[in-house]
Amino acid sequence: MSAWIPLVRDVMRREVYLVDGNDPVSRAIGIMREHNAPLVIVMDKLENGRILGAITERMIMRATYNPDTMKARTVAARIPKISSSASVAEAARLMLENHVLALPVEEDGRIIGVITVEDVVRAVGDEFFSKIRVEDVMSKDLVSIDPKDTIGQAIALMREYGISRLPVVDGGKLVGVITIHDIIVKVIQPRQRATRGEYVGEKLRTLSHQVKDIMTADVIVARPDEPLSAAIRRMFEADVSCLVVVHDGRPVGILTRTDILAPIAALAEKERRAISVQLSFKVNNLSESDKERVMEIVERFLRRLGESIGVGYLMLHFKEHKEKHGETHMIHCRAKLNTDKAHVVGIGEGWTPALAARVALDIIERKLLVMKENMQKYPYAEELLSRIASEI
Repeated sequence: MSAWIPLVRDVMRREVYLVDGNDPVSRAIGIMREHNAPLVIVMDKLENGRILGAITERMIMRATYNPDTMKARTVAARIPKISSSASVAEAARLMLENHVLALPVEEDGRIIGVITVEDVVRAVGDEFFSKIRVEDVMSKDLVSIDPKDTIGQAIALMREYGISRLPVVDGGKLVGVITIHDIIVKVIQPRQRATRGEYVGEKLRTLSHQVKDIMTADVIVARPDEPLSAAIRRMFEADVSCLVVVHDGRPVGILTRTDILAPIAALAEKERRAISVQLSFKVNNLSESDKERVMEIVERFLRRLGESIGVGYLMLHFKEHKEKHGETHMIHCRAKLNTDKAHVVGIGEGWTPALAARVALDIIERKLLVMKENMQKYPYAEELLSRIASEI
């Protein structure tokens, strides 16, 4: 590992917040709200130290809006722990692969702290991100909602696509953004406190209210061509979880705290292999053999291309479609190859993660072949194509 990459112990937060597995989810919500905690660790019994998992804001959406009666153990999800001696690049890789924004930090078998996306990004520094453009890492698969749609519809979209925020678009123009945090703070928590005597006589919002009633209208945005370092500073200074990427007033993508982890995670394996491979799954009933078959296809892809694709990372993101064959959902795969020689995206679908990955990687390989043929055919094409590659 390169000497300049800090260790987790150097940048982690020492505050650790715990709840018992039998405590109500509302206790975890209260802790996150009071302390601005990125996650709350759920213990089997607080005194024996066995970890059941952790709760984040996104996980709270599973609580069916009865946080006073649902136990923390039923909502908590298992997330990986990271050693205090690991690098922040390894922390970024684990966060990216497990769709979390924070990790418990372990030392000598004890949880001694937490490391968040913000900690990792600040540790790497502005200079690293100044060489990357927003469009290189932003999510282009944009899911939006109309301001007149209901809050319930917004929740349904978030659950379907496994996301925690939605740009609000009216007539093609960006008019706001709604997040899971908005729903918890403006809908769930007020109704919870009303049962204890607060908000008496006030009209509380329900899931049938419109998105425009709780959305944030003053949206902080980014440009696709600006340095990632500038967008990150804006994100952290405003303390927001995402920036909507806008071109000519129209949303073209979204930049989340998770998106900015990919180039950092690539550092974790840069010394061991030219291309760092990162897999991200939002697929139910995923088996270890599914992951192994995907990696076999990825390894064959990398062996075929060899050193011609340069140094960087290959990210494959899998999610389920509504379309089903029997009980099997169609799988969507978005593969992004980002190296010092090419920036290429391929989209594939199949009835298994392996089939979807094969289609996506075949598309990337065809695009790379076209680029190579054009460089051989036309003089002075390399500079032109390297610029075009970032737009494919």
